Amino acid sequence: MFLSQLWLTNFRNYENAHLRFNEGITLITGNNGNGKTNLLEAIAWFSKGKSFRGSPNEALILQNEEKAILRAEISKETRKTMLEAEIKAVGKNQIQINGKKINNKKELQEKIKTTIFGPEDLSLIKGTPSERRNYLDELLIDLHVKNQLVKTNFEKCLKQRNTLLKQARGKLTSEIKTTLDVWDEKFAENGQKLAEKRINLLEQLKPEIENIFNKFTKNRDAVLFEYQQLWEKEKLIEELQAERETDIRRGITTIGPHRDEIGIKVNNLLSKNHSSQGEQRSLALGLRLAGHEIVKKTTGIEPIILLDDVFSELDDTRCQILIELLPKKQAVLTTTGELPSGVKPDYKYHVTDGSIKSSE
Repeated sequence: MFLSQLWLTNFRNYENAHLRFNEGITLITGNNGNGKTNLLEAIAWFSKGKSFRGSPNEALILQNEEKAILRAEISKETRKTMLEAEIKAVGKNQIQINGKKINNKKELQEKIKTTIFGPEDLSLIKGTPSERRNYLDELLIDLHVKNQLVKTNFEKCLKQRNTLLKQARGKLTSEIKTTLDVWDEKFAENGQKLAEKRINLLEQLKPEIENIFNKFTKNRDAVLFEYQQLWEKEKLIEELQAERETDIRRGITTIGPHRDEIGIKVNNLLSKNHSSQGEQRSLALGLRLAGHEIVKKTTGIEPIILLDDVFSELDDTRCQILIELLPKKQAVLTTTGELPSGVKPDYKYHVTDGSIKSSE
């Protein structure tokens, strides 16, 4: 399976655009601010059903237009599948597969998967715990679309419980207590399910990440990943009740999977505080590459690799190691400068202010 063609209409800064791809490497060049990342965002939209940059629908639509249209042709042997998305500033987006309207974006996500690398990936190591939780949660959804429901159900419980805590205004009335008992049970049930899936996924990822990191460091450093939670397994409801007085006073849920952390250590030192920037970038690349391998092995679909100006952030040694580690399927790369030696694109495009030209 690979992306063979992409059409954009009124998407970001593109009024109309058409690109062809091969199973190998497609290179997109251009100065910053001209729309290179927008092309990767369009490809990734089909696999995520949303912007990987976290942008709202209205930000994806060309100024003064009401909607954007994305179309992608997916090729598998002799069979071709056409994906189409109509992104609206107001109202529900419309999605079609081979001209047939679908109501659930999970059908779309089962047709195409992507692995995205970007300079901002450093936040996976240096950023807040939510960055690392989101990494696991997004990967869970890539592995099984049904995991979206697990995450959504937990988030609904968290929202409802927090709303109730705010309504209490610091006082635990009998009515609040009765309702809180109900939401505690639902919160614990869904929270334990989400945490268990995260823990199992991290166990799958560990050997993959360790292997990749060892190649970057030439086996000089030891890396450790640990899922950290402030509550005991299978006892979340008891711990919620133990913290109820605090939660009522503060008006928020102070314990649960929404506050869990993924501890990352190199040579027994917390990476976010003690590792060099080069080590942190190697770890971030390891997380992405390991996730890619797990998705490929689990789903049988190899994700399209999207690299957004990644090589400019790496030294020569790490560039060459990354090139060797990249899966030899389909990749789309953007760059503002020269590519490292060893990268030989099959297609080349140059972007200038929303205009795309082949640069063979």
